Amino acid sequence: MKMKTIYLWLLTAIVLCGCSDFLDREPKTNLSPASFWKSESDLRLATNVFYQNMNRSYTLDNQSADGFANVSNQVSSGTQSPGNTDAIWTAAYKQIRNANNFLENYQNAEVSDAVKNRYAGEARFFRAYFYFNLVKRFGDVPYVLSTLDMDSEELMGPRTPKEQVIAGIIEDLEFAETHIPLKSKLSTDVGRLTKGAAQAMLARVALYCGTRNKFHGDGEYKKYLQIAKEASKRLIDTKEYSLYKDYRDLFLLPGEDSDEHILSYRYSAEADTYNSRIRATIADPSHTPTKVLADAFLCKDGLPVEKSAYKVEYLPAGKEFENRDPRMALTLWKPGDPFLGKPFVPNLSSQTRTGYMFKKYGDEESYSNMKSRIDEILIRYAEVLLIYAEACFELEDKISDADLNLSVNRLRARFEGHPDQLPALTNAFVEQHGLSMREEIRRERRVELAAESFRYDDIIRWKTAESELPVAILGAKFDSALYPTTIPGKDVTLDKNGFLLVQKAESRTFDVSKHYLFPLPLREVSLNPALEQNPGW
Repeated sequence: MKMKTIYLWLLTAIVLCGCSDFLDREPKTNLSPASFWKSESDLRLATNVFYQNMNRSYTLDNQSADGFANVSNQVSSGTQSPGNTDAIWTAAYKQIRNANNFLENYQNAEVSDAVKNRYAGEARFFRAYFYFNLVKRFGDVPYVLSTLDMDSEELMGPRTPKEQVIAGIIEDLEFAETHIPLKSKLSTDVGRLTKGAAQAMLARVALYCGTRNKFHGDGEYKKYLQIAKEASKRLIDTKEYSLYKDYRDLFLLPGEDSDEHILSYRYSAEADTYNSRIRATIADPSHTPTKVLADAFLCKDGLPVEKSAYKVEYLPAGKEFENRDPRMALTLWKPGDPFLGKPFVPNLSSQTRTGYMFKKYGDEESYSNMKSRIDEILIRYAEVLLIYAEACFELEDKISDADLNLSVNRLRARFEGHPDQLPALTNAFVEQHGLSMREEIRRERRVELAAESFRYDDIIRWKTAESELPVAILGAKFDSALYPTTIPGKDVTLDKNGFLLVQKAESRTFDVSKHYLFPLPLREVSLNPALEQNPGW
């Protein structure tokens, strides 16, 4: 395992310092602008706090129909209600303030402009990162580019239109792309932001904004899709990144710091940090796949299960994996596969409610090892290829075979030589089989990025949540031979076709008038009535 860069929990006091109470004398116990902001080490130290706060929850796919935990998810079910506080809101504005404070002080450092701008690029990347989290969740939000005092007028100001916030996000990311070096120039600085990370985040943001505007009718969208296409292509053209050959190991220790990783949340024994996802994936029902995700994997002829010449059979357990996209058996555990020295049989009471379990990030050793150090990938090259494909298509409602070969078909070529390798996706193939190119590009994204916290954002921006969420949540077909002591109707609930039923459609709803945005925290609206609550909340 390669030595990991250690990011320190430090300097909240540093980045928040400078209050008026301390203007006339420098405190002895806190670092202040008078003694800090002098060297590259200071700039580096001040940006470390951002890395500690960028991790996303690995259970976010439970907000979609593709994931399920031990109990139903309130967002997925449409039963959430406004809270007094919101963790995303609080965390984002705390880090935005840190970024603003950095940008008000970094010019004082006695270093070259190139060094100053590199770390300013990091601060602006993270300011964009956290504002993007806010815009996705709430729409219009207060947009602040300076540190505020208790009497600042902006504290009681209204929300800023999201298009203005997005413009600022894009400007910050373009600055970051310009001034943060390429990965190849930071070979001794593994783990920190690179130019590629800025390009990938810019492409991610622009694709989200472009497609959301397109499908919600919220305004101009082509300019964003053009930005997404160009930013992703710039990254591709650097040739700094490539797909890791072994899809299984990509999410385990052997794949760490491979050329597919663009940005990861890092764990290390030195910092005594560990990734809770790893053991939870195989030991707890905190996030498990559902039937709708399992059915999304194509058959090996490149066709969906309902169109393929290969008839998908669900019994005995594990048979549905036959003649399917190789990623299926690398993303989901197949019953009967070796697991801790025995044939794998998911425990329907302690491991999964759906009968499916994620194999992605599923490290068997972590079943007994409570402190796995496997890094969490936040941005990888495969996503960039998928962004490029989707941006190309949505710009003109068509895509060339050349662009498919540059993107989707590279993902499929990862499995060259595998008996179930999918055929190339081409315009002729789509036309011949009566498929939708848009749906096949979206499907490729869904299965490639399964369990990586993208699905909910995707169905929100595509405006398909209203049809995808208010449905019954099913799991695998119940195999009584595997569970001879489990009694249907008592221990498990089955639908009329014998599939595990973990949540009835009647308990799920989606209100188009409000559920495409989250409610603002009630405390914030109470303190500042100018914010105004989102519609319907």
